[in-house]
Amino acid sequence: MYDVAMMLHRLTAVLAILGTLAWAFGALRGAAPGLTARRKGLYIAAMAITGIAGLTGLAVTFAGPWASMLFPYLGFAAVLGHGVAGGMAKRAVIAGNRTTVAVGVAIQVVMLLVASYLMAVKPF
Repeated sequence: MYDVAMMLHRLTAVLAILGTLAWAFGALRGAAPGLTARRKGLYIAAMAITGIAGLTGLAVTFAGPWASMLFPYLGFAAVLGHGVAGGMAKRAVIAGNRTTVAVGVAIQVVMLLVASYLMAVKPF
């Protein structure tokens, strides 16, 4: 059970990073402001996959020895920050504010990369 949950969590974590990178590329690419069907699809996919990664992380937490450690809180902060920054970027795409879009998607990508790095290296 634990091995399957860990494998699913790793898979969804990688997919979350790739989905967020695709959303970032789609949000920053193109001259026309607004939430096109493609941008909306990329946004929904990135947010959904990240949420699934968070849920599988909870399954790993309860199935393994991680409940008393810092990793569940780190994952929760990453998923929460990803969602807040994603909402900010989505509203900026709709408004046509490319600077805020760039900041929002950068925060999303950096949060997921840092969380993945810390969980892979386990420095604490």
